[in-house]
Amino acid sequence: MADLIPVCLTYAELNLQNHLTTIKYAALGPADPRQPSTAYWQNKALLWAVPDGVARTRLCMNCAHYNNDPEIVAIIPASPGGQLKASELPVDPPWADIQGMPAAVCNRWSITCSALRTCDDWEDPNTDPDNANVKFVTPSKEDSES
Repeated sequence: MADLIPVCLTYAELNLQNHLTTIKYAALGPADPRQPSTAYWQNKALLWAVPDGVARTRLCMNCAHYNNDPEIVAIIPASPGGQLKASELPVDPPWADIQGMPAAVCNRWSITCSALRTCDDWEDPNTDPDNANVKFVTPSKEDSES
């Protein structure tokens, strides 16, 4: 069993509110990853200064913040926060539930997430080791020891 259970799994309302925050401030999406979502991906390509095709490869599943540790994935279905379905989010356009892909946890926004979505804070775990694109300050090692 995981030593620390992400707070978004413990509290369903927090997971819901964090999703809405991530949609608003980091453009989490697209609403339905099975659709072309051309405008969504064009915006990401402009934001990241990459071709559209490259933007479409920057998904939660290959982001540095994506936590798909087997122990975490195993507890998501039974956790209160893991009960949230994308289609239940009070957003327009409505979001689609993605079947066949287990949910994981985004450590950046403290949400359960689908491997097939992304957000403005997508981070390449291989080329951004100092988290340069993260908007919030990461506590220093000294801060965490006190």
